[in-house]
Amino acid sequence: MEKEDVRIAFNKFLKMYFAACEEVYKEINFDQIKGKKFRYLKAIHRKGEVTLTELAEVLRKSKPTVNEVITRFLENGLVEKRKSEDDKRVSYIYLTDIGKILATTNMLESKRAVDKMFETLSSKEIKSMTKIFNRFGEEQ
Repeated sequence: MEKEDVRIAFNKFLKMYFAACEEVYKEINFDQIKGKKFRYLKAIHRKGEVTLTELAEVLRKSKPTVNEVITRFLENGLVEKRKSEDDKRVSYIYLTDIGKILATTNMLESKRAVDKMFETLSSKEIKSMTKIFNRFGEEQ
């Protein structure tokens, strides 16, 4: 079993965890960013900078849907826009420092947790945990 397989399975568990966190955030009126919107931040982070059209294509979402999310990200200081020097009709979206932190936090945390699992658990235990984490993803 590879570490990447365990990390992917663990992220399924985290997805369930963050969904539960979302419920709590709603109760306390903290709804700046929803769990599914992290995909937008991660996509922007991978590209470095991206146009609205490119982001919509990568995420397989409509431009109006992506624009709505990006507008909220702009309001919350997670992204900024910059006009192209070559074509002023084109704007590039890029992450602010806080946006970068949010985009990479989940992966960094899960990688560190998986490293600790490999330091602590046997191969058999890791396989069992992976199977359990994958079950959480099936219930969604």
